[in-house]
Amino acid sequence: MSTDLTSGSEPVGLRRAALRLAVGVTACFALVEALGWDATFLAPMLTAQILTKMRQPPSLPQGLALILLVGLSTGAVLAITTSLLSQPATLILTLALLLYLSFYAHLRGAPNLLTLLVQISAVSLPVLAVASPDAAVNFAGALTSAGIVAVLTTWAAFAAFPGDATDSGPQASAGASDAPGPPEAAREALLNTLVLLPVLTEFVLVASELAVVVLIVIVNLLRQHDPEQGQRAALGLIVGNLIGGSAAAAVYNLVLLNETFPFFLAVCLAATLAFAGRIATAGQRAPIYVIALSTFILLLGLGLTPLPGGSGEAFVSRLTNVLLASAYAVGAVSVLELWRIRRIHDGPIGPSAQ
Repeated sequence: MSTDLTSGSEPVGLRRAALRLAVGVTACFALVEALGWDATFLAPMLTAQILTKMRQPPSLPQGLALILLVGLSTGAVLAITTSLLSQPATLILTLALLLYLSFYAHLRGAPNLLTLLVQISAVSLPVLAVASPDAAVNFAGALTSAGIVAVLTTWAAFAAFPGDATDSGPQASAGASDAPGPPEAAREALLNTLVLLPVLTEFVLVASELAVVVLIVIVNLLRQHDPEQGQRAALGLIVGNLIGGSAAAAVYNLVLLNETFPFFLAVCLAATLAFAGRIATAGQRAPIYVIALSTFILLLGLGLTPLPGGSGEAFVSRLTNVLLASAYAVGAVSVLELWRIRRIHDGPIGPSAQ
């Protein structure tokens, strides 16, 4: 799936899109750092997900409905987690169904923010709840607040850098005509769920900050992976994680050398501008830089404010875990896709049936 920042053809429109994304992400970082929120990566990551998909802002009713759905979806996942925490098998099966439905809805063009929030909730809250139910409740509150801030930031970013006049609105960004049909979406959603489920099952039983990082990385990669682009594009997503992780390490160490708020904003804006510019102009390679930006936000945010129960783990270790998670996701998707192709080839519709 290509990102919609690349769909505009006018240089001015691309420049506005890149500025909108970079300024929006940096403004989110500035706000959450100034307020001292936990899990500072959440709001900037959600903002980036919205702004890379939209060329026009949501209307006021759409935005308010999205904010309402953000709270309801996060609350629902938290309720499921807390009620089934003593029944791991039932909890895991329920999470698998929820992830499958969210991947299917995402592939069919559902609001990007909503499906991502459901997926982050489904992979994060159970892991945190195993270690501490209070940590899960706090993270759910942070996730809901981040979703609200992401919607508000989207409006502000579009007010500062409007979309092209020829854009038809939010539905155009989702690319309804490019969305896979129900059978294809169901198949891809099932593959994505099968890739994610073994890691989620293991980490539900062994809670740690690392678990949340790995699971969010896999979710982001699966959302960007396009099987039609082939193995080369899939490997490119691993490269994207490496680029984003290296940039996060560089920015984090620069911030440690000069721990002033203006300097932090300056280097954050410079980094996000570099990513946003590539997303806007890279064409079919744009998903690589979308992944790079997501990884940059995740690792930088975790370095600034670790998750509940976590510590300031070394960036080298974090980056290694990110790359391992990416390699696992790409490898698992490739194996499942190869198995599916061979099954079709050898089945009743293949040559052997003739």
